[in-house]
Amino acid sequence: MTESTGRSAWQRTFIEGLESLTRTNSDLIRICAQRKPDEHGNVPLTLELRTEAIAHVEGGLILEALEQVEVLVPRTPLRPPAVHVLHPRFLGFPHVLQGFVLCIYLDASREWNPGDGAQGFLNRLWGWFESAAGARFNPHTALFHAIGGTGYYAEEATTAVVRKELPERSVRVGFVPRSLRRYDLEFVLSDDATAAPLWHAPAPLPLGVGTSVNELAGKLDDPTLQHGGKPVAGISPRRELLWTTLRAAAKRNLDGQPQPFVLSVPHPNGGAPHVLVGAVDSKTADALRSDSGVDDAGILWWRVSDERPSVTTRRDSSRPTKAFVGRTVLLFGCGGLGSWMADYIVRAGVGRLYLSDSAAVTGGLLVRQNYEEMDVGWSKEVALQRRLSGIRDDVDISVVEDFEAFDLNHPDLIIDASVNLALGQALSKLSPDVTVVQVSVDPGTGSHGMLIVKATGSDTAILELDTAVGAAVQDDPSLEEYHPFWSGSDANSVIPTRGCSVPTFHGSAADLAAAAGVMVSLLGTHLLKPVTGVHLFALPHAGSAGGRSSVFIPYP
Repeated sequence: MTESTGRSAWQRTFIEGLESLTRTNSDLIRICAQRKPDEHGNVPLTLELRTEAIAHVEGGLILEALEQVEVLVPRTPLRPPAVHVLHPRFLGFPHVLQGFVLCIYLDASREWNPGDGAQGFLNRLWGWFESAAGARFNPHTALFHAIGGTGYYAEEATTAVVRKELPERSVRVGFVPRSLRRYDLEFVLSDDATAAPLWHAPAPLPLGVGTSVNELAGKLDDPTLQHGGKPVAGISPRRELLWTTLRAAAKRNLDGQPQPFVLSVPHPNGGAPHVLVGAVDSKTADALRSDSGVDDAGILWWRVSDERPSVTTRRDSSRPTKAFVGRTVLLFGCGGLGSWMADYIVRAGVGRLYLSDSAAVTGGLLVRQNYEEMDVGWSKEVALQRRLSGIRDDVDISVVEDFEAFDLNHPDLIIDASVNLALGQALSKLSPDVTVVQVSVDPGTGSHGMLIVKATGSDTAILELDTAVGAAVQDDPSLEEYHPFWSGSDANSVIPTRGCSVPTFHGSAADLAAAAGVMVSLLGTHLLKPVTGVHLFALPHAGSAGGRSSVFIPYP
């Protein structure tokens, strides 16, 4: 701290900039008070803004002619100044945290630029008031809006996974351990589940949920503190209910276990409720199990991975890969391209995936195929099945045990990543209702890709498509870099292990994973809009000199 005011160099610079701006804009803003740094080193200021000219829209925040805010300027520029009000008029409004704190930076790591100084901060603050009065804040998407705009879990907190919609009545639920840090919520108690009560809050909690059981009970009784922390007349205090249901659940669980609970909080603007999960520690839980007296206990709030359909939008919902959701896919070849494509397809939401590749995983393949040390010795199809099953719980991944008995007309999509001539001939005889594709990369670098697509409804055979497009490409000088796909030469191949390996193409994991990603996205476009043809593309680092980095050749 400095010897005169205790302010850091950053605080002095910021406040001097603020003072300069208030002098030149005295009709809009003034500093009412400056105080000494608090115990955390923040410098408190009181600002007054003239907001009477800000346009108001129905549903927006109603402002007074002059609005005062309290500003805390931190010692360093690594975090932005915090802003709060001293009155309850903004309680329950979107982007007002705990009823009083104005959320002027939704994501400070991206939005706070210290280089903009006081000017940038004031612009942000003024913009907050304009957006609030203009009803531009969406209450449905505001973070943690139902519970005061603030999350409560610590970084090292246990994670609860919630995938099903909550029942509307208070019941006993269970948490099934999946790892040391993860528990899945279920509504039918299994033998290994930890029993927990489910509570329903009667109203949104704009002032938050508190840090102890008794504090939570008070918040549930009087969410806005309009009744002195007590419930309205005729409603029993919830403190006894919380402790009774916690005790009943604890007696179903093992000694030494924390006692979790689930809290459902209605959203201020309707729709699915907000879900919180908390727990009292094992010492408190053991006291409940033994009927010992407990006056109060702190709550350890868990991180909630809320995956309910009512509140979740897939992050890839606007991308071509959305076409894979719920599909049935058969993949031949789980090597350089297939192993990566399978990973991306599972993440894209495929419903059922069949794998076929009985070749064994060896150590040399780890350079570029999607396997790891513990997969060595297993067949690719079995190793990949095991690994992909760890990506999603709800995907059905099977190995094709009997190829001759398998109905090739059953899947929605068949991907041939095997470079097997006999298989290619067999796939040429399939029903027009099945989308069939063949994928490959160039043998010299693995940085050029080819995707042959026989779309749904097309009578064109894969071999016919390959031959016809190949002839056209080889006659086109501008596509010379793609000629190796049809040359049939092993000149650019590599023999990984002398005397033990057949020639294969060059290429790294980075090359093949990138090419596989491009192929999966391109394939998604064909599932959305069936078109037959061939895609040729070069990765950015392929070193194309005046060629064409991407081309689609429709057929016929």
